[in-house]
Amino acid sequence: MFDEILQTPNWWRGLTRSERAGGTPAITEEQHDYGRRRRDAWRGGHILRGTDISLNRWERLGLPEDEIVKLLAEPAESLAARIPDRPAWLDVIATAWRRFGSVRLDDLAGGGPATGCDHDDHDHRHDQSGNVVFLNLIAPLLAWGREELGNRVALLAARHGHDDRLPADHTLLLPPLDRLLHMIISVMILEVNVARVEGRLPGATPAERMSSFIAQIRTPQTALGILAEYPVLARELVTCLRTTVDVRAQFAERLLTDLPELRRAFGGAWHGLADLAEVSFGAGDTHRGGQTVAILTFTDGRKLVYKPRSLSVEVHFNQVLDWLNANGLRHPLRPLLVVDRGGYGWVEHVAVASCENEEQVDRFFWRQGAYLALFHALCGSDMHLENVIAAGEHPVPVDLEAIFQVLPRVTGSQTAPLTFGEAPRVVRDSVLRVGLLPERIITADDEGIYDAEVSGLAGSGGQLSPARLPTFVAGGTDEMRVVRDRREMPETHNRVRLDDRPVNALAHTDTLAAGFTDCYRLIAARRDDLLAPGGPIARFRHDEVRFIPRPTMTYGRVQSESWHPDLLRDSLDREIFHEVLSTAFVDVPDRDVLFGSEYRQLADQDIPSFHTTPGSTDLYDGHGVVAHDFLETSGLDAVRTRIGAMSEDDLRRQLWCIRASMSGLTVGTPRAGKVESRPLPESPLDTDLAVRAGRSIGDLLLDAALTADGEAPSWLSVNFIGDRFWKVGHAGIDLYSGIAGVALFLGHLGAATGDARFRRPAEQLADQLAGVTRQLAASADRGAGLPIGGFSELGGLVYVLGQLAEVLRAPALVDAARQAATLCQERFAEDKVLDVISGTAGAALAILALHDAHPDEQTLDALKAAGRTIADRAVDVPGGTGWQVEYENAPALLGFSHGASGIGYALARIAQLTGDDQLAEVCGRALRFERHHLSPEQRNWPDLRVISGPGAFMNAWCHGAAGIGLARAAMLRLPVLSPWHDLIREDLHIAAGKVRDDLVVDGRYTGIGNDSICHGDLGLVETLLAASSALDEPDDAALGLRCARAIAEQVLAGTPRAGVPEQVSTPGLLMGLAGIGYGLLRVATPHRVANVLLLDAPGRGGDPERPAERGRGAGRQEVVAA
Repeated sequence: MFDEILQTPNWWRGLTRSERAGGTPAITEEQHDYGRRRRDAWRGGHILRGTDISLNRWERLGLPEDEIVKLLAEPAESLAARIPDRPAWLDVIATAWRRFGSVRLDDLAGGGPATGCDHDDHDHRHDQSGNVVFLNLIAPLLAWGREELGNRVALLAARHGHDDRLPADHTLLLPPLDRLLHMIISVMILEVNVARVEGRLPGATPAERMSSFIAQIRTPQTALGILAEYPVLARELVTCLRTTVDVRAQFAERLLTDLPELRRAFGGAWHGLADLAEVSFGAGDTHRGGQTVAILTFTDGRKLVYKPRSLSVEVHFNQVLDWLNANGLRHPLRPLLVVDRGGYGWVEHVAVASCENEEQVDRFFWRQGAYLALFHALCGSDMHLENVIAAGEHPVPVDLEAIFQVLPRVTGSQTAPLTFGEAPRVVRDSVLRVGLLPERIITADDEGIYDAEVSGLAGSGGQLSPARLPTFVAGGTDEMRVVRDRREMPETHNRVRLDDRPVNALAHTDTLAAGFTDCYRLIAARRDDLLAPGGPIARFRHDEVRFIPRPTMTYGRVQSESWHPDLLRDSLDREIFHEVLSTAFVDVPDRDVLFGSEYRQLADQDIPSFHTTPGSTDLYDGHGVVAHDFLETSGLDAVRTRIGAMSEDDLRRQLWCIRASMSGLTVGTPRAGKVESRPLPESPLDTDLAVRAGRSIGDLLLDAALTADGEAPSWLSVNFIGDRFWKVGHAGIDLYSGIAGVALFLGHLGAATGDARFRRPAEQLADQLAGVTRQLAASADRGAGLPIGGFSELGGLVYVLGQLAEVLRAPALVDAARQAATLCQERFAEDKVLDVISGTAGAALAILALHDAHPDEQTLDALKAAGRTIADRAVDVPGGTGWQVEYENAPALLGFSHGASGIGYALARIAQLTGDDQLAEVCGRALRFERHHLSPEQRNWPDLRVISGPGAFMNAWCHGAAGIGLARAAMLRLPVLSPWHDLIREDLHIAAGKVRDDLVVDGRYTGIGNDSICHGDLGLVETLLAASSALDEPDDAALGLRCARAIAEQVLAGTPRAGVPEQVSTPGLLMGLAGIGYGLLRVATPHRVANVLLLDAPGRGGDPERPAERGRGAGRQEVVAA
């Protein structure tokens, strides 16, 4: 039976595509049809769900489609007959089971995952110690590998004059059990479930049946039968153990050779392998044939780090640190002791330590700022949480390969879709790229939006992974299975600690910025010395540095998924799966050679790694040149350009990036900024003051704008992601924080002032947005995936193009607005969000504004479709009707931006237009739902978002009384809602009182801490003025205008307060400068400047029933354009 299993032709399915070449398989027509079905299944994404597979690269490499089909169609018997020589890896399996077939896992020393095992850093599955019993499947192979390695190491030791043989359980000799378990675990879970279903497992309980399965896989017949079913797995297991033997033996040879020099450099009394107490492999990814970083612990307690690559870059980096320290850096940076041996080397081990006092903590953050400046100057990246160690007051970077980073040559634009101008390039080339500053990875699914902070400065272990990863449930039973869930990330040592507690980095932003500024200015001042021939930078010319084409986690995920059982039965399937990488880099001329190298390295069980030298533009892998002139410039030239461009203007921009990025450590909407009350102005805001304040804001925006070659301006921005997370980037095209909102403000400012400095950029931005709309309408996917809400991309385009058509007197923009409205309508049925910000309700309000100014059947049909969508998706909730807008099973929300007020208002507007009383009835039930949640004690409505927690309240346009009050004021003017007007009026009285009390406390203007229109004082002022008009309360209008004057005076004093964390200046409409300027113009000139918070058309004054109205409420002063 043993020999019979080894002779089965199925083993030959483990041969690779290249190993199958050299002959044409003879296949039948039926087999040919099977081959076509396999090909089509891969192309259709039916083999592994969600994979985007193309075989175009194979065809470009000279394998015609018909040959691909024949290879996929060939049966195992034909393959074995065509290539009769038994694969070498199968010989190893035969040897292992013949010699060690009776060995069990328990017979092997160190039978569980131990310190000496290497670890796959990208296998985020939970602790596998209970699953180690599955390794009984390959116990004979483990015994073979241990013997091979032990013999090799003993010969090496003898050659170096040592006869001390290491014990069998020494960590140097232990096989990589974690890695091997990761390779087999999916197959084991499938097989135990198959055995259970087929009734092959004796036992009364799931645990007993699992024990039966383990007993079965210990038998040669069962073990070899499983491996024959999965011959790709068999081949890879042998490859892994062979590689381990070679890599460990090479490590031992290098250590024995270098011990005399290591004793001199590091002070140890080490003479042979017997002095090595422990070695931990897998401290990093595996590259270049299984090579990985190792941590050595000697019997005297000293530790050392082994790196299997040249350390010349570390040597020269130390020289740069010495140069900075010698040139007066206030707090010296710590070099590490390095022994470079050419192709490998040894580095001082950095011990983690806490700070002892606040002064040390301050010096730590100052040094982090200095390192940030240095890595920025050196075009560095990848300084994430795993690559920095906090050693007391010294942050220590421990991986320096990612400096002198440049981009590949491309044939087209490097700008991503829907990004324009200089801003994307400025972001890419800023300090944000280094990886030290806060850097959230954000993912979303039907259950929510998730993040992980992975920066070197603020990232930490203990967070849940942002993505759902393979996780085992029902372990130890025959019902064990794999599900996807968020897993806890491993602990890291990058964050500074005081009294063994992590320190809040946000509180030390000023110190970080000071360290950055000092080091930046030192580099700029001494740049000639630094860049001189033979100087510190020039010495890096021939050093090996990494080129990082993709995030390492991408490779890790591909490698992890490649152990799926469906990919282990035939090598062709696994090779085809690796083509998932080949759809990227469409503009890179040499992309096929890049993919080819990636594939070869993944096939070698490595995480792909590429490198270059700072003096070259060629790309290399572990086998040599991948492509000549692959890079757009050399790293040295990029660093010279970067340092040469350092200036005080650039410093200010980088400091903005630092502060903006640090503000991203805040999660959620800022509840309140720093509130400082001051005397309430006696007089109201007037036109002259509003326009002067608007000019001041406009000047700030133009000063911050990035322009080049006559292009429309672009901006850096603090963007709000998923109503939770703040992330620095470029301003997008949306109305919320993007260029659409800036264009809207600049257009109105140009009209109010007659100043072409403001009108011209508004026209440029409008033309750009119209062009984007036409491009989306002409594209194959028609903007699929873009949000449709009124403040998002597509709905925002409808609104801003329609408004700017009037403001700029550019009627051609109307056609583009109609195109955007059609794009929105196409997505109503699939919309899962529905709300004003991102969903159908907001799109409907934007289309209503367009229809008011330019009515036609197309927009009317779109509005009817929107109304049906919103009404059909309403759900019964306590008190009435609501909409689930966050994610599945989340509560229905209150308020305007995401809740029942905003969605109900859109529905009521459509009902008023179309005469559909059923839509009005749904809105009425939504009003009752919000009244049900009203808190009499708070005189406010709660914020029911999950992120806000229980018992949370806000008073803002987005959430709480201000937005609900604004909606109620507008609803009072809708006759279709007359049955609910008493309820609406009561709500408005409550909301106006809450707004009034927050704006003015004890007769002094107080507000809620920022000036934004979203969750700041100008949003509250808008509600107070609307309530004044709707309730005929002239005192409220007078009070609102006095508060607006206080805001305008503050703007003219140079301190506009944005609505983002730490009040970092940002350009956008809802939370930034554009919104503050727009809000002031709106308050002073309501007949000219539309209520954008309601997505109204100009001239409405908040009254959808009276478009000819030219003013609202008492106390407002009529104005004329300056």
